Amino acid sequence: MPESQASIEHLLVGLAFNCLDESEARQAKELAAKDAGFARQLDQLKSALSSFDREPVEPPKNLAQRTLARVAQAREAQSSTIIRMRKAPAPAKPAWNWATWRMADMAVAAGVMVVAGMVAFPSIRQAWVRHREVACQNNLRDLGVAFNNHADIHNGRYPQISPSGPRSAAGTYLVSLVEKGLLPENHHPVCADPIPLARPTQSELDRLYREDAVRYQRVARAVGGSYAYSLGHINAQGRLEGPRRDQGEDLPLLADRGPRTVGTGAKGNSPNHGGRGQNVLHHGGHVRFHTDRTLPSGDDIYLNANGWPRAGISSSDRVLGSGDDHP
Repeated sequence: MPESQASIEHLLVGLAFNCLDESEARQAKELAAKDAGFARQLDQLKSALSSFDREPVEPPKNLAQRTLARVAQAREAQSSTIIRMRKAPAPAKPAWNWATWRMADMAVAAGVMVVAGMVAFPSIRQAWVRHREVACQNNLRDLGVAFNNHADIHNGRYPQISPSGPRSAAGTYLVSLVEKGLLPENHHPVCADPIPLARPTQSELDRLYREDAVRYQRVARAVGGSYAYSLGHINAQGRLEGPRRDQGEDLPLLADRGPRTVGTGAKGNSPNHGGRGQNVLHHGGHVRFHTDRTLPSGDDIYLNANGWPRAGISSSDRVLGSGDDHP
């Protein structure tokens, strides 16, 4: 008896195809006589094989030769569809070298560089100037918010400059806004400059005013930064009156500070933007770039009607003073 299923299947297939040796055939027949299952499988296999007992079919003539010819034809057709690229020619050596570089060639190259510089540099400078102008306007808008918040809690009044004493410098407006918590800690009063400045407190300014007048003036100018604030005007009673929100939305409140020689009556725009003009923050909170320091009304924003950087001599005379200017 075979010891495994594989051996049984071997005997079954071999007996059906009549390809067993004598001993294996005898063993298979004995197994079929004893094992009904084996005998049934053998009958089923022989019945299936009986359907193949037909006349042998002759293959077509020259089948092998024709098959090989067809394979060769197919390979040739496939190879003809491949696009064969030409090899790129070797790069030619430059026609010039330093030995053939002439003075005329250098002159042409220098001319090209000069033209490129004349085209590019003004554009870069113009873009930088415009950037500073916009950054300054944004800074003034932030200050405008602080001024209006101050007016909300002080009956419509903006920071007031005193007629004399340590609070009489125009730059003390910033100290007032900071000490009232109306400006963020990182705010800086310098036009288009992100570097914050150390601000003195009002008590420190009071001490400097008593002890060192020269240093007080320097600190007051630094506190005012790049801007000039309203010095107010002298009212009908002869008293200094500071700016108020109800005086008109288009009146100037803060602007780029004027030229340093403004006290002598010299004309000219603020140096903050190359003399092109000055950004002006108006009472209504809007910022405009004025190419002339004279308003449409004829009022000079840096000098009063007498030609001095002091308080206006009437309500229509508005004057903006640098940090160390006094009414």
